[in-house]
Amino acid sequence: MKFAKYLTSRLLQGLLVIFLVVVLNFFIINLAPGDPVDVLAGELGSEEYIAELKAQYGLDKPITTRLINYLSNLLKGDWGMSYKFRSPVVEVVKSRISNTLILVLSSELFAIFFGTWLGTILARNRGSLLDKSVSNISLIIYCLPAFWIGMIFILIFAVRLHWFPSGGMMSLRTKQPPIVDLIWHLVLPWLTIVLVRLPIYIKLARSSVIEVSQEDYMTTAKAIGYGKKKSYKKYALRNALLPIVTQAGLGLSTVFSGALITETVFSWPGMGLMIFNGVQVRDYPLIMGGFLITSIMVVMGSLVVDIVYMYLDPRVVHNE
Repeated sequence: MKFAKYLTSRLLQGLLVIFLVVVLNFFIINLAPGDPVDVLAGELGSEEYIAELKAQYGLDKPITTRLINYLSNLLKGDWGMSYKFRSPVVEVVKSRISNTLILVLSSELFAIFFGTWLGTILARNRGSLLDKSVSNISLIIYCLPAFWIGMIFILIFAVRLHWFPSGGMMSLRTKQPPIVDLIWHLVLPWLTIVLVRLPIYIKLARSSVIEVSQEDYMTTAKAIGYGKKKSYKKYALRNALLPIVTQAGLGLSTVFSGALITETVFSWPGMGLMIFNGVQVRDYPLIMGGFLITSIMVVMGSLVVDIVYMYLDPRVVHNE
């Protein structure tokens, strides 16, 4: 009973958050400087043509009227028409989601599991040469911006060594099987995202396990005869997973927005590059569609985190 009540409460809060995000994004995007009609009409567009475009896309109406129309259309499953692609936003998003999943979801999952495993190893060997070396290297990598890492990879492995392509997802002319060509294009952007995300999970897992290992129940476990490995596996790791689950939920929840910077650097045709292209030409429906997907996934990610929390720590439900 408490589980259902807790879950329903979180779901209603999530729906409210999505609604507020949609409204806030609408006003921020529509009140931003610049007019998409100027981009569509070009420098030589006449006043009559500009007025026709505004009427065609409903930009000649008051912003409150446009908001009401947008919300009513969302309830019908109509996300609007993209100015840039001249097709429904839903169709544009559908064509990009799978590309983003291939790149961002795979790299994020690898960073979560490998980073957590490595952080746990470092915590168990705290103060060792391995711990100091990996911690310092991960700190340095964490300080490097994603676009810089991506450009260095392109410079070394694409321009100088010619091992991998500098961008794109598939080659126009190749004798390789499609899956091999895809993996060949995937390597550099995948490694970029992994390097950006991996230090976060390494540091978080290491600090969480070290903190948990100093608790009284860990001392008791060792006193009653549990070995170091067994006590860490049975008691420390499960309790240390709570902050890692939170970070993983937030990381996975933004997967549909893509890695905007990485996708732009490598011209990967995913959600991130789609949003970037939409911002360039002030494609309001496309930008709002990208942010809508992001807000929905953040709420779903938070809901999944809450469910996992209830499994790892049942006290969460009883304290509500």
